[in-house]
Amino acid sequence: MNDLENKIKAAIQSQKAFSIFKKPDENEIRILTDDKSGKNRFLMHSFDSKTEVSVSDSNPLIVKPSEFQISSDICPGLQPSGLLRPLNQDQYRQLVLRTVEEINKTDIRKIVISRVKIIENHNYRLFELFLRLTEMYPSALVYFWNDPNGESWMGATPELLLSKNGNQLKTVSLAGTKKPEAEWTAKEIDEQQIVTDYILDAMKDLPDLESKGPETVSAGKFQHLKSYISATAPDDLNLSELLEKLHPTPAVCGLPKKEAFDFIIQNECYKRGFYTGYIGFENQDSSEYFVNLRCAQIFRDSLSIYVGGGITADSQPDREWDETEMKSGTVLNALIS
Repeated sequence: MNDLENKIKAAIQSQKAFSIFKKPDENEIRILTDDKSGKNRFLMHSFDSKTEVSVSDSNPLIVKPSEFQISSDICPGLQPSGLLRPLNQDQYRQLVLRTVEEINKTDIRKIVISRVKIIENHNYRLFELFLRLTEMYPSALVYFWNDPNGESWMGATPELLLSKNGNQLKTVSLAGTKKPEAEWTAKEIDEQQIVTDYILDAMKDLPDLESKGPETVSAGKFQHLKSYISATAPDDLNLSELLEKLHPTPAVCGLPKKEAFDFIIQNECYKRGFYTGYIGFENQDSSEYFVNLRCAQIFRDSLSIYVGGGITADSQPDREWDETEMKSGTVLNALIS
């Protein structure tokens, strides 16, 4: 048994949390098992900011993707799925119509509405699934999280929430989704501009604030509009306060934030948990946080794939359904590869 297998097996047997992840455009996979050291911390922060879990490892293992091999008999414990019922197309269509109606009669500009797509767990080999995601989405943050209670999440997210390296701060405004053969419409352009304006306002007091874009970028089989935003971190920067200002951005919640958030909580009919929360990796040199998109919660009997889209006054319900179906392919395509 190699060092990688020993580390994961020891975590499972001792009921410790572990995380496995690969940063965007890097060729290294990091494996952290919880030793409570407070060093090299991987965290998951919920959409509603009520829950944050983490694992810290004073000596994380780093391997190349070609070295990432784990025996199929090493399996983490998983929870049963419970009674979550997904919306069908007509129910989701009605929810989108209700959201558009809310936008038209209020000052809300955008509300992000999501749903769950549930598929049966056919004894998927989770470590192989993680590796396929790294191969299919090299420019995404790909991660696998498991805690002692059996809560497991996996995903490949393209969206940076915030990074701090030295005194350099970076983030992106990523919104709008289309197939490569389609043209951008006013709806997607406005949706992305809402996110950009929100981030710039949240960071307006920081020195050297700059925004570039938007440009069209590819993520798997679809495209987004992306702007790059940077600033200088003052010596007295409170990183937690800045994260609180940014999260949740209009890309996953809406604008105004409070009104959109309240509508989501009252109308989505399920709890998002860590979906559209954020994932972070912190060490003594840098801190990086990514929005938890294109992800699935893994249960003993099923996988819950979370997908959503930004709703504005111009949204068309059937097109919104198609967009969520397309987004679910991030995880589904890796399952059937």
